[in-house]
Amino acid sequence: SSDTVNAVLVRLLPDVDPKQFVQSIARWKHLSALTHEEQETVLSRSVIERARRQIGLFTSLLLVVSTVIIGLIIYTMTLDKKKAIATLKLIGAPDTRIVGLIIQQALAMGIISFFVGLGIIHTIYGHFPRRHVRESLDAATLFGVVLLVCLLASALGVRVALKIDPATALAG
Repeated sequence: SSDTVNAVLVRLLPDVDPKQFVQSIARWKHLSALTHEEQETVLSRSVIERARRQIGLFTSLLLVVSTVIIGLIIYTMTLDKKKAIATLKLIGAPDTRIVGLIIQQALAMGIISFFVGLGIIHTIYGHFPRRHVRESLDAATLFGVVLLVCLLASALGVRVALKIDPATALAG
């Protein structure tokens, strides 16, 4: 027969010791048994821990990719505004003002993206293929991470803006 039994669930009578029952099954050649506590340990180690690591890796990759993308967007937008930044420097705007404008732009991009993503999550929550828990502390933590990523990503644009010579505003 091609029928194979992989697991059998046994409910013991109250007066039977689970450890002795497991030992008596373990004497058989190709059988093994686990107590309830051992089953929970196996489940948490194999299934839950692997899923946690996969989600952590996926999240880390997404953060790195989004940081690079935001950084490139801010960088190209700063390059496009090179003449305007040079003009600001020429009329005496302090570097802190220019840095502030670039950081504001990066933060605005991150905040808008966060709330658009949050809206999409709330919209499709019931249609998601797996059940997941949404907690406000997780959302607040993610919001903080988004702000940090935007600040890090704006560093390249800030660096470019600080190197712009005010005399380029006068060039044709």
